[in-house]
Amino acid sequence: MAAILGQGTLSILKCLCPRFSSRSNVLCINGINVYTSHAKSTVRGPVIDDSNVEIGVTSDGKTVVCYHPAVEFPYELSQPIPRPDPITNLPETHDQVLKQRLGKESLKEKQAPTIEELSNMFYTTKHRWYPIGQYRTRRRNKNPPKDR
Repeated sequence: MAAILGQGTLSILKCLCPRFSSRSNVLCINGINVYTSHAKSTVRGPVIDDSNVEIGVTSDGKTVVCYHPAVEFPYELSQPIPRPDPITNLPETHDQVLKQRLGKESLKEKQAPTIEELSNMFYTTKHRWYPIGQYRTRRRNKNPPKDR
C-alpha cells in the first residue's frame, strides 16, 4: 500500500532522514517515478525494526510516498475467540435483555438525554426536540381533507 503524505514536507524529511538526498532506487507506481531511499526508515521510534517500510519522493520532488505492507501474523501465535459453553450458559432472550436494560433500577440512575445528545444520536437539528408551541397547534387544521 502506498500512502501519499503531503506536499512541501520534503525539506522537513531531509532533516529527519538524510538518505532522501541519495536517491538510490527508482520505482514506478501508477506512472509516477518514485525515488526510494532504503528498505528501512532512519527515523527510530517504538516501531519494530523488522518492518518492511519504503519511504520515497516522487520524480518532481513535491510528494513523499510511503509503502508499508500489512505485517503477517503467524497462526501459531494466535488465540481462539472464547465462546460461552452452551450447556451452562443459556442464551438470553430479547425479553431478558429488555428487562435488564429497561428495569426500574437502571432507569432511576439514568438521566434523560439532553437535546444536544439527541440531535447527535439521531443526526437531526436541535429544533426537532423542542416542543411545538400552542400557536402552531391552534392553527393546524383539525379536519384535513381526505386523500382521493
